[in-house]
Amino acid sequence: MNKKLALLDIISEATCYEKIRELKWGDKIHCLNCGGQDIRKNGHDNGISYKQRYICKDCNKTFTDISDTVMASNHVPIKKWIVCWLLKDHISNKELAKVLELDTDIVSDMRGELSEGILKVNYLKNWEW
Repeated sequence: MNKKLALLDIISEATCYEKIRELKWGDKIHCLNCGGQDIRKNGHDNGISYKQRYICKDCNKTFTDISDTVMASNHVPIKKWIVCWLLKDHISNKELAKVLELDTDIVSDMRGELSEGILKVNYLKNWEW
């Protein structure tokens, strides 16, 4: 039996987190609250190794690689956000919803968020694959 290969099958959440981390932090992680640079790793979100948590030793606030992004405020997996970002200007909401295996209303909301900027600093503006 041949199973149709879906786009989401070839993109991993771990790879998407690595790319977000690279684009957001570069070589030096800083606190989103106070700007401090005395940052320590602080476990993982939900015990998932690629979902790194951090703590600022200056202000004691914790954050993750997706803190301060639209991706942090909902339960849609990062890889679906990334695919949405890459395809948002190329296909309809209905087609994108099918690719992402999401409801068209959710895709419409995601597109709106992306149009306003996926991150406050818009790290993905110049993202190249």
